[in-house]
Amino acid sequence: MKPKYHSAKTILAPLNKLREEGISVGQALTGTGLSLSILNKPEQHVSLSQELMFLRNLRKATANPAIGLKVGACYPLSLFGIYGYALMSAATVRDALKLAYEYVELSFAFFEHSHSFHGSHVVMNMSSNDYGSDDIAMLNEREMLATLMILRGLMGDDFRLHSATLRSAASAPVSEYEKYFQCPVSFNAEDNALIFSAELLDIPVLQCDSDTASLCIERCERLKARLTEEYNIVDEVRELILLRPGYFPNIEEVSSKFNMSGRTLRRKLTMQGVGYQKILDDLRFELSREYLYTTNISVEQMSILLGYSDSAHFSHAFRRWAGTSPSDFRSAFIAESR
Repeated sequence: MKPKYHSAKTILAPLNKLREEGISVGQALTGTGLSLSILNKPEQHVSLSQELMFLRNLRKATANPAIGLKVGACYPLSLFGIYGYALMSAATVRDALKLAYEYVELSFAFFEHSHSFHGSHVVMNMSSNDYGSDDIAMLNEREMLATLMILRGLMGDDFRLHSATLRSAASAPVSEYEKYFQCPVSFNAEDNALIFSAELLDIPVLQCDSDTASLCIERCERLKARLTEEYNIVDEVRELILLRPGYFPNIEEVSSKFNMSGRTLRRKLTMQGVGYQKILDDLRFELSREYLYTTNISVEQMSILLGYSDSAHFSHAFRRWAGTSPSDFRSAFIAESR
C-alpha cells in the first residue's frame, strides 16, 4: 500500500530549505490551496495531489531538472515523527524495515514499496502507474532519495548502497545522481531499486530501544486506524483522478486501481451519497475555476485540459455548473478583483 495523504512536513521541510535559496512561498504553493499558517498547524495533513502540485511548482521555479533528488534529501528519518521513532527503536535493520512496510501509510511515500533478495543483496523496489509522464521522473527521484534517507537514518551516514536503478532517463548529469546516491546509478531500468548487502539487515539499529519501540508501535497502530477511518472511497477516487492532469478515466479504469469491479465501486460511492459522474463534474468545475482565476489560458485550451472533445461541450457544462459562460465568469472575477 501507499499513504492516502502525508504529514504537512513533507512540504514544509523542502519549502523551508528552498526559501533559503530564494524560492518564495507564493511560487511554491500556487494552486495547492495551502499556506504557511495551514502547513504549520499541529498534525496537519496534505493530499498527494496538493503535494504533487507543490513539486511541479518547485520544478518550474527552480528550473532544476533533478529537483526530485533535492526534495528527497530533505527528509531525515527524524522528520517522520512517530513512524521514524518506531523504525529507529527497532532491534535490527531487518526489524526496522518490517515496520517500515507494515506502517507505510504513515510515511511520505508516493509509490508502492516491496523488497526481494538477489543473491547476497537486498533489492528495495518502488513504483506506481498512477502518475503522468511529465511527473514520473521527478517522483522516481524523490521516492528513491527519501527511502535512502531512511536507510541512512537506520545505519548511519556512512551507509553505502551497492547500486541504484531508475526507471526513467537521467534528467541531469549522471554525476549529480552519484553525488546524492553515492554509488553507481543506472537509468531506463526495469525497476526503481536500491540495492545493498543483505548482511546489513542483521546489524543493530543505532538507537534501538525495545521499550520505546513497543510504545511507538502502539501509537502507529492507532494512527494507521485513524487515517483509514478518516479517508473514504470518495476521497480516494478524487485523489486518483487529480494525480494525472488532463486525464479523466472511466469508472472501470478507476475501480481496477482499487482491485474491485466498476459495479462494486458504484455501490460504494452510492453508499456515500454520490455518483462517479458527479465526482468528475465537481473536479472539472473546481479545476476550471482555478484556471479561470489564476491563468490566462483560452477556453479552448482549458477544454482540452479538462478532457472535453471540444470547447462547446465544456462551455455548455460550465454554464450548467456556474449559470454563466467561462468567459463571463473570468470577466466578472477580474472586474471584482479590480
